[in-house]
Amino acid sequence: MTLVVAWLRKNDSLYELVVASDSRISGGESWDACPKVMALPRPGTVMAMSGDAAEAYTFLLQAINTCNLLDGNLTGRTGLRYFAKKLRDAYADLRNHVSDLPFGQKKADTPKLDVAVFGWSWRDLRFEGYSFSYDPEGVLRMHNIPSLRREAAYPLHLMGDAASDARRRIHQLMKVRELPRPMRGDPESSQVAHDAFLQWEPLEVIVEMAQDEEARTVGGTPQVIRIYQYGQAEAFVWRTDDADYFGGRPVQSPERFDRRIMRLQQGEVVTKFSDRSIYFGAEAS
Repeated sequence: MTLVVAWLRKNDSLYELVVASDSRISGGESWDACPKVMALPRPGTVMAMSGDAAEAYTFLLQAINTCNLLDGNLTGRTGLRYFAKKLRDAYADLRNHVSDLPFGQKKADTPKLDVAVFGWSWRDLRFEGYSFSYDPEGVLRMHNIPSLRREAAYPLHLMGDAASDARRRIHQLMKVRELPRPMRGDPESSQVAHDAFLQWEPLEVIVEMAQDEEARTVGGTPQVIRIYQYGQAEAFVWRTDDADYFGGRPVQSPERFDRRIMRLQQGEVVTKFSDRSIYFGAEAS
């Protein structure tokens, strides 16, 4: 799997954490309708996946089970870091239950895992992210993502095999739009960093790369979830001129949906309420 981007966005006086991805899974073939960012059954918590699809989706299922096991996780009463640690411990233990290995092999192969959990921490009153991957010795590691701290200039985190290309394109877009960058030695650099936030540039890059034939591992339509400071996450239906998509898959013509719609129009992100809800167009009684 290919490209996931998380960034902190300032909206008037409030902040939100946006997590977005493309919809392509590759591996001998390209499948362009696969969920890669998912809101977990825990308030304001999102999981994003790249790397090996089988491992990533297994991790997602274990994350859902970990939420459902404890009321504190399900309601969000436990801290985000506590939840992430429990998720790491639970998934790490799964490797002890692998059997029927190939003849002569005594230890399971180390999985290629690259997933992350993002959310609002009510304990620390900030957005946080934690990534999970295996080290060369086969130990599952959990890492804090400091690049999403509000104090950082343009808080941003990228995942997937197209991350370096996406970062280059984002920086190029920032340069074209002359977004201010804090300079070392500048007495105003701290204030510049304090006010430096991306808007929808990462999403524009996802759309651009999904349409670029040279970016072969990026494709399909964008998936976007916004996490708010009041501890909730909102997933959007992505609209093009031809169809609506949710979690990467086309919404079928008879299907209704209640989620808000997002689309990119002339470089601007536009959102609107669903016009395919059962309530849309209903007469007031």
